[in-house]
Amino acid sequence: MVKSDVFFSRLVGIDTLFSCEGIIPSAADFQLKLISLIEQFNKTRRAEGQPESESEALCRAICCYFDRHLLTHSQSDMLSWQRYSLVNYFYGYSAESDENQPAAMLERLLNSESEVTFRYAWQLLMLFIQVETQTEALIRLRTHCRARYLYRPRPALTASSDSETWLPEDEFQLRSPRLMVFIIGPFASKWFSQSDLSTSNDNGIVWIVAGHANTLAKRLVHLKANQSHLATLAYFPLLADGLENSGLLIEQITAWQQALSATPLTGNLPCLLGLYSRLSQQRHSHDPERATWTGRLTTSGAGHLNLETCLIKLLAELDAVDDGSDLYAIQRQALGSMFVAWMAENRIMNVLQSLFDNSQLDLAGVTLADHSEGFSRHGAWSLWMQEKYGILPALSASTAMPPLPAIPLPAERVIQPFTAPLALTASGKRRRHWPAIAALLIMLLAAFTLHEYRQPVRTPLSALNPLRSFLPAPPRDGDARSFVLTDIVPLFKHGSSSMMPGSEKKLEEIASTLVQHPHQMFLIVGHSDSTGSPQANYALSTERAQMVKDWLVTKTGLPTTHFVVEGAGNMHPIASNETEEGRAQNRRVEIISLPVTSKRN
Repeated sequence: MVKSDVFFSRLVGIDTLFSCEGIIPSAADFQLKLISLIEQFNKTRRAEGQPESESEALCRAICCYFDRHLLTHSQSDMLSWQRYSLVNYFYGYSAESDENQPAAMLERLLNSESEVTFRYAWQLLMLFIQVETQTEALIRLRTHCRARYLYRPRPALTASSDSETWLPEDEFQLRSPRLMVFIIGPFASKWFSQSDLSTSNDNGIVWIVAGHANTLAKRLVHLKANQSHLATLAYFPLLADGLENSGLLIEQITAWQQALSATPLTGNLPCLLGLYSRLSQQRHSHDPERATWTGRLTTSGAGHLNLETCLIKLLAELDAVDDGSDLYAIQRQALGSMFVAWMAENRIMNVLQSLFDNSQLDLAGVTLADHSEGFSRHGAWSLWMQEKYGILPALSASTAMPPLPAIPLPAERVIQPFTAPLALTASGKRRRHWPAIAALLIMLLAAFTLHEYRQPVRTPLSALNPLRSFLPAPPRDGDARSFVLTDIVPLFKHGSSSMMPGSEKKLEEIASTLVQHPHQMFLIVGHSDSTGSPQANYALSTERAQMVKDWLVTKTGLPTTHFVVEGAGNMHPIASNETEEGRAQNRRVEIISLPVTSKRN
């Protein structure tokens, strides 16, 4: 990679933001930023020993392209770009003159002996085709030069290890999980709550949200005691615009580092870092929320990787996948490199490296997600873009919840069969008894399970059959009861977490029962109907559960640690949301007694 690549990539990245309906607050400031980048690009090219005529021709082509794009875009009337024309600024004439026709300018550059010049010219050709539509001259150039671009020197893609299995969603049918992934970090609880206790790869992977370091530690202890055969992994997502500025983001990451440093885990935990932003115009018409992922992930013990090295490999992969077939790979490579520059310039990269160096998290890989139509507000990434380049990413009317990456499953653990002594295996007749004994044991287990299932115990996650082994055992008959409070007995105003007058009567009946079990723990789960956005429903259900907890702690005098609060939003309806009566039943708060062993887990 040559230094001029940095400036050319920035220009392509800026154009990508504009193509994705980016916002230019000031045309004059935007022009100055572009002029500065073009001048630095030209100066760097000359310092690299490139022919002056080719460098000048490239700069002219860049100016012509930006002028045409900004003058033909839907924002052109608002920008009045004629006043800020780059061609007029540098060369003193209009971009519409005959000598500035794209095909004529690019043909000479595409015939250059320099692979670097050819690569820049090819990417400009793809950009011009986007703006000029598919004119015959441009298409002819693309057809003629594509083979050279395809076989240009570029990084090689590394295949995943043979010890790992990448599972298409409908190829394997796994009966039990093999990997548990804990979603951690400052964005886990708010942005990935819908993924808590979800599965992927046909139940081969279980995703669990651990919004705090203590939660992560407790769940790892519980897992080691009850499901020690499962492989474990942490997933640390980072949303570019998830917080208002880079300072807040650094503060949140540092807080996680301190919490993890003070909280011992059961052992070192491999961790994948996931980066999220919109990086191209590519969206799938049948699935607009689908993300395009870059980054070779692994669950094998790769040791403690260096973050900067992982990001360099990530950028190399972005370059390697560009086979010249479309513009999207070029856009992703440009904005991906700007994303890494943002992390480096704002010390986010250093803070993340410090997190992995000073905790039991071992960085195992980095993945980059190109997804959504933009964020609902401008945050740390957007403010940096505006300050550096005079443009803001587009805003989306609704925020898409971030998806989860495809993670390879670890190799399945093979249990070596036990070789019995010869005296016990010599008789074929004796061996034939084992199938009958196994069948009898299965029948007894089924009968016992059916009996337990019919007991009057409510488990709010009972529908998640593949995950039942990860949930606490139901309380015995002698433990405290469970309760369900719905809007049929109104507790809250519609759309509010404020308790209604007279609602305390029902809670007082429950409180009198709870005080009879001073050592019992209780899970308080808030639910909502389907009206409103998923984020609003989740927040409202959590607030209602917290309100009930606060009231019970005050009324019963029980320690606050005896109550665990969860918000489920509208994820677990018990009635149809099509009717008012059904919605009233779904707007409920469940108080569920937990076994005493939950204190340890």
